[in-house]
Amino acid sequence: MTETEQQQSRTQFRHEQIDANPPCSRLGFCLTTDLTGSGLPDVIVGGAGKGFPGRGFASQLDRDTPLPVGTLLDLVGVEHTNLFWYENPGWERHDVAFTPNLDVGATLCDVTGDGRPNVVSGQGINNTNIYWFEMCDDPREPWTPHLVSDAFEKYHDIAAGDVDGDGTDEVVGLSQESEAVFYYDIPDNPTVEPWPDSHLHIVDQGIEIEGLRIQDIDHDGQQEIIAGTHIYHRDSGATTGYRRDPVVTDWDDTRVELADIDGDGDLEVIFSEGDSPHYGTHPGRVAVFDGPEWTGTILEDGLYCPHTLQVADFDGNGAPDIYVAEMGLGENDEPVHLLFRNRGNGTFDKEVVFEGIETHEAVAVDLTGDGRPDVVGKSYAPDHHVDVWYNES
Repeated sequence: MTETEQQQSRTQFRHEQIDANPPCSRLGFCLTTDLTGSGLPDVIVGGAGKGFPGRGFASQLDRDTPLPVGTLLDLVGVEHTNLFWYENPGWERHDVAFTPNLDVGATLCDVTGDGRPNVVSGQGINNTNIYWFEMCDDPREPWTPHLVSDAFEKYHDIAAGDVDGDGTDEVVGLSQESEAVFYYDIPDNPTVEPWPDSHLHIVDQGIEIEGLRIQDIDHDGQQEIIAGTHIYHRDSGATTGYRRDPVVTDWDDTRVELADIDGDGDLEVIFSEGDSPHYGTHPGRVAVFDGPEWTGTILEDGLYCPHTLQVADFDGNGAPDIYVAEMGLGENDEPVHLLFRNRGNGTFDKEVVFEGIETHEAVAVDLTGDGRPDVVGKSYAPDHHVDVWYNES
């Protein structure tokens, strides 16, 4: 392919900031689902910290006073929103719940069995709670939080899936401070608070990790837990009922994705070191690991906190591509978004598809219904904004 042909075939993204003033100051998670029945995915964001509302009375107050709105709300004892969602199309924001200090890595799960997704999210450092949020018939009305657990501290990543083979989903979580991998059976009455200890199962202890997926990775008909750089297989001979097998060692805190990258019918594991070098020992790496020996191929090794890792077919050639984006954290002035375009055989062409705007926990999803995956995400801190990158290739 000539240089001109390569330029013409480049993936094109158009950036739009959909909220420059979200209502809390540390944005932890980003989820997408169709809440309204419009046929288009809406965007759910949760976080922690002081509020910075941008609408109505609070917005006017912010313009007329020297103190930030979050500070004023704290002084008068008013709770500010830290769970909110954006309605697609139009991106109108709906502020729906307050619980202190929601953190990174929430999930969607039909907790009640009524066919509608519920948000399940844990708290961060120095906090111990996991909540699930019950929506009204109109999701624009306030959501009700229900306590799932207060058994551990600092949750980074929650997922849902049938990990014990009983035909129903469980809520799986990682606790970094308590160094635990665990899951809860959903009780018949999920509004009981907290969920009974008898529903709690410990998969592993003494391990501090992040990054979580649930998938049958070895085609044995059972869902495995992929947590950090380890795969947990159900094993009746193991103390906890699960055997831990490493994919790779000596990697910092990872984001995790799975896909058949090379078209051989088996899933490869993709890792990015989402908190390196901010919390890690070296610049962040991105790599694909091919089983069963888990041979690694490094795609990039000089990134700043690539906490966005997504896999989708961005260029329409039928092969899964890898999208990685950096954080800012007040240290990285020129964050980049990289797209590793799969040639169809597990080899890649790298593109810098956007520069200058940080994101965190961004999601690849078709926001417009045109069949092409877009990207939606938000900053973490200290900046506060929610953004969309439309795929206009």
